[in-house]
Amino acid sequence: MVEAVLEERPVAAARHILGRLNVRPDPKLGELRERLAGLARDQRDLVVSTRELAMAPLDGALMVGGNERYALREHAFGQLASKLGIPAPYLRKCDPDLRARNVNRWLREADRDLMLRFEGGEVRGVLSGAYRPINHQDILGWLESRLGENTPVRYELTEGYLDLQVVGPVETGVPEVRRDPLHRGLHLRNSEVGLARVNISALVFRTICLNGLVMGAGRWAYTRRHVGKAEIADQVREAFDHAIELSAQAVTVFAGTRGIRVSEPEKALDRIVTRYELAEDEGAAIGRAYKCEPGQSLFAVINALTRAGNDNALPLESRHKLQTLGGRLTDLSATGRWIES
Repeated sequence: MVEAVLEERPVAAARHILGRLNVRPDPKLGELRERLAGLARDQRDLVVSTRELAMAPLDGALMVGGNERYALREHAFGQLASKLGIPAPYLRKCDPDLRARNVNRWLREADRDLMLRFEGGEVRGVLSGAYRPINHQDILGWLESRLGENTPVRYELTEGYLDLQVVGPVETGVPEVRRDPLHRGLHLRNSEVGLARVNISALVFRTICLNGLVMGAGRWAYTRRHVGKAEIADQVREAFDHAIELSAQAVTVFAGTRGIRVSEPEKALDRIVTRYELAEDEGAAIGRAYKCEPGQSLFAVINALTRAGNDNALPLESRHKLQTLGGRLTDLSATGRWIES
């Protein structure tokens, strides 16, 4: 029996992050779409049977059709392991020969179609044959048809996600609008490699601190899985309109949290960290954020979450989680059970 040993496995180099979500909206929507079009020229998809795939024992490259070799990015490696029912941490510890024998056996046994998403000479995603690509570039084209190519946006693009925010006009009918302007807007999140559904949701943007409050669930949001054959372009265009319309209501709800008193806000934040099982670094970011703008209101508590959602020390997934958690507590504020729910 060959034993599993811990070994550094060659993986494709990580892609750099493009853009930042914690800046003022400045890049134009059309410019971002053109940039994505440039990246797309090096990307392609292939639906292939697992029986036509194999893993090379020396370097872990994925062999396609017997003679094409592609490096597996870290996320794609984990997806391949999941599709074959092999724990990815175990595979990562195997020596190269044992790893390849495990993978190749189950590739033959699986006998199913997979969609491989390539970028250059690397596999960026391993998805089911039923996966329907909904690419960033397409969604931005639909958004541009609604809002125009010169619409200012702020965004962050990683290997896994595109998060994009469109900031609209200041809502003039809310308290303290001159001192602390709140804007309506929309938030878009998509993944081209199976990490998230399409999500289009209402956004509240606070000028003073550049915070984005994402109302990412329930009646505030549209979500769509990457499956099915129905045409979704019209649905997505309608979702853009609906999100901007609802964001005006979200601004009013968020502004109303200024009147909800929280007697011990730091303890309340500790309870939120525990209730929502936030990671240690997320909790620390919330603590730092609260100290920047303390206060004894639910508004101050929620603002600590969204300000932490701008913290570059956290990965994008954590920052998105904190901004949407702020949106969840805003939505729950009218119930009086915003911590326990």
